[in-house]
Amino acid sequence: MFKQKRFGLLVCIGLLYLLLTSPLFSETPGFNPVTHRVLPNGLEIFVVENHAVPLATICVVFRGGASAQTPENAGIFHLYEHMLFAGNEKYPTQAAFTAALNRMGVPNWNGATGSQYINYYITVPSNRLAEGIEFWSWAVKKPVFNEEKLEKEKEVVINEIRGYHTDPDHIFQNALESRVFTQFPWRKNIDGPEDNIQKATVAALKRMGETYYIPRNTALMIAGDVTPNEAFKLAEQWFGDWQGGAAPVIAEPPQGGFPQNIRLSYADDTFYQGVSMVQFLWRGPDVLRNTKDTYTSDVLLFLLSSPVGRFKSDLMEKGPGLYDERYIDFSYPTSRDGGAYGFTTYLRMGIPGAPSIVSRTESLRQLVLEEFAAIAQDPEAYFGKEELEKAKTKLIDQNLLSMEVASSFVTGTLTFWWSVATTDYFYTYEQNCKAVTFKDIQDIIQRYLTGVDETSRPSMATAVRFSTADGWKEAGLQEDLKNYGYHDISAETAFWWQQQR
Repeated sequence: MFKQKRFGLLVCIGLLYLLLTSPLFSETPGFNPVTHRVLPNGLEIFVVENHAVPLATICVVFRGGASAQTPENAGIFHLYEHMLFAGNEKYPTQAAFTAALNRMGVPNWNGATGSQYINYYITVPSNRLAEGIEFWSWAVKKPVFNEEKLEKEKEVVINEIRGYHTDPDHIFQNALESRVFTQFPWRKNIDGPEDNIQKATVAALKRMGETYYIPRNTALMIAGDVTPNEAFKLAEQWFGDWQGGAAPVIAEPPQGGFPQNIRLSYADDTFYQGVSMVQFLWRGPDVLRNTKDTYTSDVLLFLLSSPVGRFKSDLMEKGPGLYDERYIDFSYPTSRDGGAYGFTTYLRMGIPGAPSIVSRTESLRQLVLEEFAAIAQDPEAYFGKEELEKAKTKLIDQNLLSMEVASSFVTGTLTFWWSVATTDYFYTYEQNCKAVTFKDIQDIIQRYLTGVDETSRPSMATAVRFSTADGWKEAGLQEDLKNYGYHDISAETAFWWQQQR
């Protein structure tokens, strides 16, 4: 189970040349490696042809996960994922299901529940493509939910949830998200409360299947040593008779803006000693509601990412004990609902005579806002025209890099874009990023981060995490936590359902 994010920020020199000569691409200008077709029942099929190795990956993707949850069914998408492996009308038990995978010679298979989608995939020898497509057709069209198996699977899922809920990273992130997305916090947590899992019934799983596991909410992605005509023919043969209703409405109405003055502190026994982590969060654009802003945001990320660029250099020079420029990160994970900008860095602790880590976090908060205001005043002067073009080139090259391996392209990149935005968004990504101007960058900074003045400044959440062993040694820490209005995070208060009891 995972949350898919935007991809990393490092791009190798010469990447574009390597990609354009890889098996996935043709020398024909404008060649698109993805072939797309929609069946009459609404199922979308994508085929990525790459004959480099005699393997084929078959991936089935459904829009859903946390973004489609309610308080009552939060966590059930995760349980449904487990139950889909438990059996279907052709392979009625988990043993039969696994035996079929072994007969096909499957070297790689998995399923995952993400914040915005659920996907399942297998990789088969390409001469077993027909068997692989048939295999998934039975699994998604004709699952069998057995009461006895459901009770056993509940125990597995609950144990996984308990692991997540005791993980300090999970606690910290959920505590912050549940307090800024106050209207629909369950759309940000794929675990859900244990009670929801314990109360789940076969009837509830069937209702979820009838709503979300239907052709108009599904994509079938086939990649590797295949031809589009063969793949489309097999897909129609095995999925063409699949019936279902209209695509469900997901993530409506939208998450609202952040509340004012969210400040959190987490004293963590397991955290690194000698440093504290600081995170600032702002409400960002949602990809289908503020589409243009998301392209601009991605270009801005690359402008800010250089370890020797002005943004990080200025912060290191002026910042109160920043650890290292390589650990200054500005992020924007693309989201259908609840988009957010994040700034994360580390501050040194135990500096003789220095103010407490909370006081220095507040100073850093103001410094970051001032730096963004300086960018918004004249982004071209701040970065330079050449840096804007470099940022666009890096961004586009990275997008191409995601297509280099057909199997990971469909299970990662294409799955993500189809689920979160649309494939049209992905296909037009390069031209839209190329069109970003300094005026666009100025505009999103003022609207989402700084405001045009202090009276219009958007809400900004702050969280600080430090080692318990270090934190309480800092002079004035307890007093500063109180004076600045910080609230403690714990495993007992981090998650949205704990706050609603």
